Amino acid sequence: MSEGVELQVTNLDPGIDQRDVRELVTALFTEYVTLSGVNIYRQEGGGLGAIVKVGNLQEAQLAISQLHKRKVGTKRISISHLPMDVVDLPRKEVVALLQSVPGGKIQLFKFRQMFEERFRGSISVADLHRMKEVVTLTEDLTGTGRMVQLNTNTVVGSEEVEMLHCEIHCPSSQAGWAERRVWEGLPDVKVEMDVLSLNIRKILISHGGSVPLASLVHCYNADFDPLDVEVADDGKHGVPLEHLLQAVKGIVVNTGATGIKKIVEATPENLGVKQSDLVGPPPALAGQLITFTREIVDMLKTIPGCKLAFYKFIPRYHHHFGKQCRVADYGYTKLKDLLESLPHVIQIIGEGAKTFITLAHKAQVRRFTNDLLKMLKNQPEKQFLLSSFSLVFEKTFFKPLSIYDYGVCHLTDILTDIPENTIFTEDVNEATKSDTMISVFRRDQTQEEVMRTRGFAKEVVELLRHSPDLSICFNKFIPAYHQHFGRQCRVGSYGMTKLIELFEAIPDTVEIREDGEERMVQLTKDKMIWVVGEQVECVVKTSRARCVALVELEEEYQKMFGHLMPLGRMGVGRVEEAVELLQSWVRVVNGKEGKMVVTVDRGFIRTMASNVRRLLVEQDEGHMDLGDFIEKMATRFGSHIEVEMLTRDLSYLVEVKGDKVFLTALQLCARDIEVVLGDLGKLPVAELESQYEAKFGREMPLEPLGFDSVSEMLIAMNDTLSVRGRGIRKIVSVNKSATPSLLSPSRPSSILLPPLGSQAKSSEVAAFSGRG
Repeated sequence: MSEGVELQVTNLDPGIDQRDVRELVTALFTEYVTLSGVNIYRQEGGGLGAIVKVGNLQEAQLAISQLHKRKVGTKRISISHLPMDVVDLPRKEVVALLQSVPGGKIQLFKFRQMFEERFRGSISVADLHRMKEVVTLTEDLTGTGRMVQLNTNTVVGSEEVEMLHCEIHCPSSQAGWAERRVWEGLPDVKVEMDVLSLNIRKILISHGGSVPLASLVHCYNADFDPLDVEVADDGKHGVPLEHLLQAVKGIVVNTGATGIKKIVEATPENLGVKQSDLVGPPPALAGQLITFTREIVDMLKTIPGCKLAFYKFIPRYHHHFGKQCRVADYGYTKLKDLLESLPHVIQIIGEGAKTFITLAHKAQVRRFTNDLLKMLKNQPEKQFLLSSFSLVFEKTFFKPLSIYDYGVCHLTDILTDIPENTIFTEDVNEATKSDTMISVFRRDQTQEEVMRTRGFAKEVVELLRHSPDLSICFNKFIPAYHQHFGRQCRVGSYGMTKLIELFEAIPDTVEIREDGEERMVQLTKDKMIWVVGEQVECVVKTSRARCVALVELEEEYQKMFGHLMPLGRMGVGRVEEAVELLQSWVRVVNGKEGKMVVTVDRGFIRTMASNVRRLLVEQDEGHMDLGDFIEKMATRFGSHIEVEMLTRDLSYLVEVKGDKVFLTALQLCARDIEVVLGDLGKLPVAELESQYEAKFGREMPLEPLGFDSVSEMLIAMNDTLSVRGRGIRKIVSVNKSATPSLLSPSRPSSILLPPLGSQAKSSEVAAFSGRG
């Protein structure tokens, strides 16, 4: 039976016939796992026991979780792993201990006590009985009790016995063979991690690569400045030294066969990964274990220093969660084994009565990182100075900061362990002192990801325009997106890791607001006005007379879209005020039946836009005095234009500043590109940037205009330029074929928003195709 895992079944009902025990045990186990062997044996007291063999450790855990303490007959059976093999018994330690005793003979109870003190592990009477070739247990006839005696001519090999203390700084010759050697763990200390890490590595080198944990403080103080030891171990004045050792890179604390802990280098031989760490828990118990680990973290973080005495764990768990902690539910029979199976979350420190449970360093780093990100995201600019850390912490979590709760003595010690690409730190100088600015890390998006993000902004508008109040619950966005567009919303495609980061990347489109305990995703006021404007325009266009009475507008709107106009969200209280905000889509005119809402004449606006651009393009500086501009428009094109129209309907084309009217920066750049194209009127896109720089002696203003590539900018100039071809053969040319009705969009929303009732589509003006 060399492969698989063997389990011992005891406390079987003596009333069950021996012939029925095998069938009963087999039936119990095969309900949950596959057995490869069942052996029935009689115990020393006369009762029956069974040894069952299962396939692997996972199945053993599952069997224990389901069958341990199951009532069978009149007894509750007990399931445990088989005791250690005979070859693994601590023979050399037993021999070394008895050889130090005069005559090699001592009382049994005293021997077990000395063994535990000397080697940090327990040894049972049953284990001593299994070492008959080494020791003999006898009854002393003089009345001194049971004795343990070393057999003569005992040979157990030449391996050295692990020592509890360092022989250099704590030689064993200073103590008598029967003196108590009680060590209750390392103290709480205050020390910087950089200093501790450097000194521990030096100690390892001077001690030949191995230092017993029990004498670490003596060894450290002998070679370096004494450690700042805290007498009170309440978790409020220091951090356990044994926990700090877990954060030192390049070393590991190993526990020997008998329980002696020592510091060694973190080599592959010393790290020794267990099979259970590689395989993980059985799938049927994985969910329970994940929940259990979260519960432990929640419980420990409420305790000062996140440190709890081992013997208090069960009652504390019961008090905190109002339920029993049943170890067998997780596939174990001992609490210590259960906690040791969670090294990524739990660390057990100390020994004996001074054994404590605390959060592992990795768990503390994860917890600190989450808390820090929460603090950063509560700040308006997602950043704050390191010097104000305590203040921001208290405002965020409503309690004072105790850095010892995170298992370090100094804030900078844990900041250096935060995973990469989580936060960004920058040294800043303010007045006479230097400080560090901490901010949320943002990876620079690639050009393709930026383009996708802008497309996502249009999709968000398309999705939210169908909601009554132009908003949606944050938790319902992903399923709604999937149902509406028929595909998954993968935030990684936009260079983000979380959905909230993706929304934060489009602040001009959506904003997040708190509504009680829920977060809502809603359109910004500008986007909201554009959406409502298009909806109201649709209501007016579909009416029979192509106009709607102002008093009936809200009723007609409700008939078409099934809900009232979101006046409150637009910041107005009456329909008349809302229409004032929608001047780019509809106007109010006086009719025979009172005030009527009509749509804006698109053709007139397009013609005016074409004439305005033509006039300003001819000016060297791209601007004119407002008075001269209005006069020229009247004499040259026979059009009377008002300032209100320029600021309301042509804001994407011109800017009015004081008594002057200017072409926008984008239109000026488009004019310059037309000059570069020259008489031929076309040029390969790949050469455009270099030709532009050669012509004007300056770089093309991509970044100031908010573009990441030439191709992206040309798409925004589709009213005057067109791009055709694919890949490196793409050609940009002046859009001479565009009809006056297509020369210029009537308002910004026709560029930034998809058409009503459809998804965002590519421009119909710039026949843009190809790759790259």
